[in-house]
Amino acid sequence: MSYEIILWGEAMATEQERQLLASKMLAAVGNNAAKLPKSKVTGFLAMVGHLYEKKLMVAGRCVNGWIEGILPEHLALPAEAESYSSRILKSVSGDPCPMKWVADHYKNPSKQCNLRQSAFWRTIRDVVGQLDIADVEQDSWPCHLVWSNLYKVAPAEGGNPGGALCQAQQAGCKALFKQELKTYTPSRLLLLTGMGWAWPFLSDFDYMSQSITGYDYDYVEGFGTLSIDPAMQPISYLVAVHPQGKPEEQWISEVCSVFERI
Repeated sequence: MSYEIILWGEAMATEQERQLLASKMLAAVGNNAAKLPKSKVTGFLAMVGHLYEKKLMVAGRCVNGWIEGILPEHLALPAEAESYSSRILKSVSGDPCPMKWVADHYKNPSKQCNLRQSAFWRTIRDVVGQLDIADVEQDSWPCHLVWSNLYKVAPAEGGNPGGALCQAQQAGCKALFKQELKTYTPSRLLLLTGMGWAWPFLSDFDYMSQSITGYDYDYVEGFGTLSIDPAMQPISYLVAVHPQGKPEEQWISEVCSVFERI
């Protein structure tokens, strides 16, 4: 076993990420509570597989339900934002691997959580296999990934955040997204979000290439490279439409062929 695997075997979302979540996202949501629906929200931080070797980071728009929700106005209190962010950090940590829940619910689906019905996780699993990142017949395949979401605060009952909730947290989410890439330095970044959701984050990078012209893809909306600074190894990124309701074989084929092209 390599030293890097031992190192990442102890990895989880960092304390710096938690502090950004508390001060720049949760607090911002609390301070804008009057503009938001009077319903509970939940939060999320990146989840790091213990076998992650920087081969692939995947990101969605937001988490679809997570820990017990909290009313936005409560997050205006710094102590509440700190406490809730600590609960979120704990929720994305685990022994031996935080990402093991994906394999567990894929192998043994239940009424409460059936990942075999999730186009998001089905397509990620096949991309992992086709790019030779891990053997997807082994239960450890999700442990080779980092999983995150662009927006860290979402409705507790599920679904995407609306415009006011996105606006309240967007600046903090963009800062945290950069911090995640700096921390986890993936060689590939797959955004299953559509370009409309991804572009505010991608356009914030000074060192980014973007291409789609001249290529005929139905489900890949953008790809290229990005980095935090010129000294950083470029990350190959790809933005695809969310796979829900799409022909998954074609979606997977396009994603894998573009990653091999970048």
